Amino acid sequence: MLALAVVLAAGAGLFALREATQNRPDVVEAGTTTTVDFTVDTHRFQRGDQAAATTLWAVCSSTVDGTVSPVPTASGDGWRVTVSPAIGEHGEKRLVGCLEDVTIDRVLGHVVDLRVER
Repeated sequence: MLALAVVLAAGAGLFALREATQNRPDVVEAGTTTTVDFTVDTHRFQRGDQAAATTLWAVCSSTVDGTVSPVPTASGDGWRVTVSPAIGEHGEKRLVGCLEDVTIDRVLGHVVDLRVER
């Protein structure tokens, strides 16, 4: 009886883990745009902030579908990019995760604002 309970608990745990980590597509809404403002910390990255932001965006833009800004533009204390059509909840999670994880050695991004314009 205990073995059956362990097998059922393990199966339920695996199912929950699969659901939590599955990459799902988002609904596409034509005529919408997502604007992302982010900063970069360069921890001795020798090529400067513009190169760090451009490199980080080049890597992370591949995590979302749509037409993306090819190069981040300076905006306030950070950088701004756009994605059209707007990305959904799952795309946002992938993009923010990519920008805020240490994707590139000595470059760390931080998403300041992410907004959808309709």
